[in-house]
Amino acid sequence: MPRQPDPSLKPAIVAKVTDHLHGTCLQDVSVRSLGRVLGTSAYPIVYHFGSRDGLIDAVVEHLSRHVSGIGLDPDADEQVLTEYLLAVFGGLEDPDRFLAARLTFELGAVEALTGHDRHRCQHRAHVETIASWCRAHGADGCTALRAASAAVLACRGAQWGAVLDGDVTAVEVTLREVARRLAAEIGALDPCTRPGEADHVGETVASRVGTVRS
Repeated sequence: MPRQPDPSLKPAIVAKVTDHLHGTCLQDVSVRSLGRVLGTSAYPIVYHFGSRDGLIDAVVEHLSRHVSGIGLDPDADEQVLTEYLLAVFGGLEDPDRFLAARLTFELGAVEALTGHDRHRCQHRAHVETIASWCRAHGADGCTALRAASAAVLACRGAQWGAVLDGDVTAVEVTLREVARRLAAEIGALDPCTRPGEADHVGETVASRVGTVRS
């Protein structure tokens, strides 16, 4: 029976595979190819992570460690909302943050086919966080959810554009615009709001932010 691998090597494996993925797409990654990268057999990978997917999940968790604990006080002002969006969706000039965004799209796009739900749950959590902020600032439940969904999709769109063309310079500008537009739209929802005006909040945030990158 093979000797059990040293448990202390697990973080080193994750770090080395993370470095490898900076220049490698997921479709080219297998347990065997990762073994070559690590200079070992497949056994330590299977022992520590169970499978290739288990190791990739560990890499995603490693990359998201600085974002997972970030929250947003529902009663916070626009400046704090902006800082939240920048902290969660920005920082793509950092290679690890860029890789995290890329993997979100690579893995999230096929989650419905694989039975996984990590990225869907993360997406819904972001929407609910911002919806809570909208409700605390006067939006009703439906309007808050619609506006928050549009805002998160706009933020993801900024990330996706950066991943596609490799230019991260517009991301921060777009995220700041998302926060500004969302705060302006939700702030307009006072008792004097005209009937039906709230129905267009989500669409307005998405459509106006969509012009930033063009």
